[in-house]
Amino acid sequence: MQNGVAYIQGNGAQLGAQITWEGGLVTRANNKNGGFSFFGVLPDDCTGVLSDGSQTGTVTVLNCTPVTAGAPAPVAKTGQTASYDTNSAKRDDGALQKGVASPNPRFTDNANGTITDNLTGLIWLKNANCTGGYTNWQGALTFVAEINSGINNCGDTSNGGYNQTDWRLPNIRELFSLVDFAFNGKFLSNAAGTGPAGCNDPFSNFCNSQTPWYWSSTTDPGNPTYAYFVGFHSGTVNSADRGFSESKLGDFGYVMAVRGGS
Repeated sequence: MQNGVAYIQGNGAQLGAQITWEGGLVTRANNKNGGFSFFGVLPDDCTGVLSDGSQTGTVTVLNCTPVTAGAPAPVAKTGQTASYDTNSAKRDDGALQKGVASPNPRFTDNANGTITDNLTGLIWLKNANCTGGYTNWQGALTFVAEINSGINNCGDTSNGGYNQTDWRLPNIRELFSLVDFAFNGKFLSNAAGTGPAGCNDPFSNFCNSQTPWYWSSTTDPGNPTYAYFVGFHSGTVNSADRGFSESKLGDFGYVMAVRGGS
């Protein structure tokens, strides 16, 4: 168990049975003894519902502290390790490296069209450009609603590939959590190194494939006609007119879908 995610394994299920955790499909029993394993996001009460389709039980995770209202939310490390402070007692981010360390691996490919972030517990759609291009802010929200309605599952088979109900456009903090400040021009890091050469992100249609300006669901309170976005090429946050589908930034308005969190 680490950072709100537990490694869960079992056996005795029917070969090929769909294994669900908290009502969502997480894997299949693919071993000869009906074995399975997965990284499961922990419910706030540290007890989750596990099912193989014929039997259902509750799993209480030991050494887990239930989340209570008002509990601190730890801040993750940025990923930067190089120090640029010229003082003898270095105090910059690269030297101190404060924050919660990322688990290894940071990301798990669930082999069902989704990626679990083992640091935050959020589940992301693996296809980071299922729209095939860019869209305005309302179009981004509509696109995610279409995933939920089954119009386009974008490779998501975690719930049979249709009628998923909890995909959403990430808020700005969730989206920004994917930036790794150890890299320049590379968007995410993953110890498994599953991405293309020179880029270690585990998503598809994301790394080095387009100008990476992605919408969040968060509106700019200083100008409610604007919404925040993240530029993954440099780890920047800014806001833009919600009607933009491209701008002086270049191809603009890509969409990533997420679910989970609280």
